[in-house]
Amino acid sequence: MQTWLAKAQALIMSHAKRFRRPLAGGAVLLFLVSVGLFWYVIAGGLRSTPAIANGEDPIEEAIASDLVPRFLDGVLVPVGEEAFAPRAVMVENHPDARPVSGLSAARLVIESPVEGGITRFLAFFDATTTLDEVGPVRSARPYYVDWVNGWNASFFHVGGSPESLDLIRALDDFVDVNEFAYGNSFRREGRRSAPHNTYTDRDRMNAILERKNATSTLAVEAWHFIDPAASEDRGDVDAISVPYGGSFSVTWAYDGERNTYVRSQAGRPQIDRDGTLIEAENVIVIKTEEQVLDNVGRLRIRTTGSGEALGYHDGKKFILRWSRTPGKPIRFEANDGTEFLFTRGRTWLHVTTQDAIFGGFEG
Repeated sequence: MQTWLAKAQALIMSHAKRFRRPLAGGAVLLFLVSVGLFWYVIAGGLRSTPAIANGEDPIEEAIASDLVPRFLDGVLVPVGEEAFAPRAVMVENHPDARPVSGLSAARLVIESPVEGGITRFLAFFDATTTLDEVGPVRSARPYYVDWVNGWNASFFHVGGSPESLDLIRALDDFVDVNEFAYGNSFRREGRRSAPHNTYTDRDRMNAILERKNATSTLAVEAWHFIDPAASEDRGDVDAISVPYGGSFSVTWAYDGERNTYVRSQAGRPQIDRDGTLIEAENVIVIKTEEQVLDNVGRLRIRTTGSGEALGYHDGKKFILRWSRTPGKPIRFEANDGTEFLFTRGRTWLHVTTQDAIFGGFEG
């Protein structure tokens, strides 16, 4: 019994530490109720010892049952944390901005073209992230706003194209954090020249979302996840090529031992500014269409309807279809109509707009 109590106390202390960060009031209430129920089980229902004699540990079972898949990435988290809405940050990919910060900590990244043949990243972070730095943060585009809205995420950016700002104003209950309105939510770094010097972080994001009373916003359950494949069930598709062109072309190399994909850009492994390698458990590619909007070269990229897609996880390639309705996240299914299941962990989603590029994918 004493061992059980020690484990219970350790579990409760670990939960208590989580709530030192700013969280939703409902989550705190749920935690207090859970503590009471947990001690009731310890004091009453687990006094007998036959389970221990059979090699079962009721405390470990209680701990395991307290974990559920997080909506964003399928990672198992304590009940109450799974539906916290993520934070989405607009991160640039201009050569002058490299190396960027924070992408290795993102749980979902959408990479898509912007004007001039450059790509840009929409990086999603879970609400309990310990992120120290993400950036350089840049301006919004309307298709990125669509994707943020589909996940019901808060959006951190530095201005935006006229169409993207009009779209933000037209959306109901959209949690927008534009540096031009909330300058304290970002910092400018002297070691880099503008416009490649704007960053944000966990504390700044938490502070503004508390101020906007947006910490209790709930995420959308977009996808479903499965456990990583056992080593004997993994495939041998070990290379993915996404030829955006020039220094923006991407390859992913599959590491079968660790069951992860390692990202390279412009022919070299890509690392964050802190030296962390950028990796993912899932890589997705979708094909859509683009339209040039103005003489600057800004694009309109189709984000609704459906189209071709490719998915990769566990060393395997999947032929998919993507689909999306306004205000919803992107969904994926196989040719037989069954839902595509992601491996728990990080996902990189590449958006392409050329038939020739899509037809040239390796893997």
